[in-house]
Amino acid sequence: MDLELELLRTFLAVLRHGGFTRAASFLCKTQSTVSLHIRRLEEAVGHPLFQRKGRGVILTEHGEILRTYAEAMVGINDEALLKLHRPRLSGTVRLGILEDFAPQLLPFALRRFADTYPATRLDVKSALTANLLRELEDGDLDLVIARQPNGATADEILWREPLLWVGSRNHQFLSDPLPLVMFPAGCVYRPEALKRIRQSARSWEIVYTSTSLSGVQAAVTAGMGVSVLGQSAILPEFAVLGTAENLPKLPDTEIALFLGTARGDAISALADYLVSAVPSALTGHSRVGLKPIANDVA
Repeated sequence: MDLELELLRTFLAVLRHGGFTRAASFLCKTQSTVSLHIRRLEEAVGHPLFQRKGRGVILTEHGEILRTYAEAMVGINDEALLKLHRPRLSGTVRLGILEDFAPQLLPFALRRFADTYPATRLDVKSALTANLLRELEDGDLDLVIARQPNGATADEILWREPLLWVGSRNHQFLSDPLPLVMFPAGCVYRPEALKRIRQSARSWEIVYTSTSLSGVQAAVTAGMGVSVLGQSAILPEFAVLGTAENLPKLPDTEIALFLGTARGDAISALADYLVSAVPSALTGHSRVGLKPIANDVA
């Protein structure tokens, strides 16, 4: 029995969008259709792919194995079609990308696009979300990959992941004031993290600020303090902190694609490609840390 690409796409959508309901919305299918696709896929592989955990679902051992092959099979199929049907595109596309994700996404997601459309030029800028969206609104960027701010409307949600308190595995953070390592103003989740820590019983102080993800990660690794990071940015040497340290629960965050006012074939092609490629890049990277959390089930 062959693995059908449509079923594999549904499987990956459930994984990437946090559950059956969001996957159905993304795929423009009913939730019952998504459930049917997963059942058919489980029949094909002979094993359950998801298991219930509280109100969510997580991948089984066989689901983890299938994920690797599903990403490869869908990716090869899409790349082949892209190359066979590609138009002759040229021109420059100005892409803004959140600094958190530049090291993860640029090598993986953009290399294939450049190979497929060698006549196009990518002008890439990395910055904080607020700065990128301001430049997009001013017409200085054509596309932006950033975290979804409160009140903003993205053109496409690419990835959803939890925000987590993290610290060095070699240090404990039980005494006050709690030292915080933060991104500066302009970081989408900084205000939410500070609001929640103010509402907790902990006293705190910001001891280190960096505009770069590598700077924040280095400070956390050195034990300078505790930070708030998305799941995909967690390093193996980090410990995830929470109730034991009397830290408040944090919300999920969404990585989204925003389109500017400029239109063109090259811009549309890159936007379509990013919608397909970014979740695969982040899914692969998230294996370094924790698995994505799903909040609903079929």
